[in-house]
Amino acid sequence: MYSKITISGKICTGKSSVFRELLEKLKWPTFSSGAYFREYSKSHNLELNNAEEQTNILTRKVDGMVKEMLHKPGHLLLDAWLGGVLAEGTNDVLTVLLTADDSIRFKRFAEREKVSLEVAQKEVILRDSSWFEKVKKIHNRSDFFDKKNYNLIIDTSHLDIDHIASLILKKLS
Repeated sequence: MYSKITISGKICTGKSSVFRELLEKLKWPTFSSGAYFREYSKSHNLELNNAEEQTNILTRKVDGMVKEMLHKPGHLLLDAWLGGVLAEGTNDVLTVLLTADDSIRFKRFAEREKVSLEVAQKEVILRDSSWFEKVKKIHNRSDFFDKKNYNLIIDTSHLDIDHIASLILKKLS
């Protein structure tokens, strides 16, 4: 039986939306690494990309916090890019990987950020590649989105949030 859920995936795969939907339904304690980085950026007067890129120490700190939370008893709903790999060695964590076609991700980003599709495509590709390079060096691995690290993989390209949440909740029981 699972007492924790990690929601992982690349930018604009629906992580935050699914996270909010599950929070509403489960009422579990939560942690969002993205929210943590956004708050850190705000409190240190940094752009979000700069905060995430600022230091390996910060990334290791957040990843360490997440790993510790995942190994403690009790419920937890986690929104983190690396949730699946940080949950290694745990039996009570449902590791969920959200995927989406790149064209859908670009469109979602454009709508969310109110930018052109061309700008969205460049920004998403840049964020993906810079983040990947950073965490590959920090963790000395590159299998963050390898399906073997996840109990449940959902392509969110053409699914609504309610349907995605119901798939996750079904796997919980």
